[in-house]
Amino acid sequence: MATGLSVSSTSNMSSGQRVFVAQAIMANEPAAPGPDLIESERIPQGTKQWDILSWARFANASALTEGADLTVSQQLVSSSLSLTPSEFGILAQVSWRLQRRQGDASVAGATGRMVGAALRRRQDSDVIDLFDGFSKSLPGAGVVLTSGIVRGTYAYLRTDNAVDGVTGSFGPAPLPLVGDLHVEQFSDIVGDLTPAGSDPYSMTYPVGGGSMAEEVLKQWWMGKHRLYGIQFFEGGNISRDSSGDSKGAIFARQALYMVVGDNADITEEKDNSLRATEYGAFQEWATGERADTWGAEIYSATDSTT
Repeated sequence: MATGLSVSSTSNMSSGQRVFVAQAIMANEPAAPGPDLIESERIPQGTKQWDILSWARFANASALTEGADLTVSQQLVSSSLSLTPSEFGILAQVSWRLQRRQGDASVAGATGRMVGAALRRRQDSDVIDLFDGFSKSLPGAGVVLTSGIVRGTYAYLRTDNAVDGVTGSFGPAPLPLVGDLHVEQFSDIVGDLTPAGSDPYSMTYPVGGGSMAEEVLKQWWMGKHRLYGIQFFEGGNISRDSSGDSKGAIFARQALYMVVGDNADITEEKDNSLRATEYGAFQEWATGERADTWGAEIYSATDSTT
């Protein structure tokens, strides 16, 4: 026979106590801005492949001599990006017994939200994979990102970077430009614009009087990131490699392309033999690079600053 004081943690008593979950929290889904930052089209039903044409510019107009025939005629030149959507999906099963035991009506809703978020995360990752395809990459592995590099990237994208003269040239990247960066890349830019110091007026970019550094400090935590006219977004799914580096990008919206099959198919199906409900999300899409010189990979060190 057991002896001693019976308390709430006694093993043979705690098993009979009801556990109440006051408030469940969901994992905070990382920001996935990529699909909204690039050109996208919905492919019509009954269509297998989507071709995107890009027209090259003509050569400069020629100076003419009165009475002389203009004998050189310009030819239309186009390049084509062919995208064939693939299907992606995710499935989650919740047993009826779990729903009864949980006694929580939000189980189904939470499952549906997480299924949808997982599909969006995969879509965002496919956009991020395109960043590595840009020919221009800076500043490089192990190098800390600075505002000067952002300025130089802007200048590069707004320059006519013809690959082979006029033929195939896309011209300067159209505005506006956007950036999709790892949060530590943002942190490095903020550190560059607001260098630490006991006297704020001795800084390279002094705080006060409506200075840039003051605005950066005010807006850093608000998610408002704009520099040299470039609107930046935190890419929550941009990974950090084993060397402590990450690959983001600055680009024109038209540089990258996504073709989406249709709206996502959200399914809910009861499996009587399994005694569970299946929740699924399925969608078709494909991504590709349209204009190489309209984007630049931002490959830099993203070691933790803490």
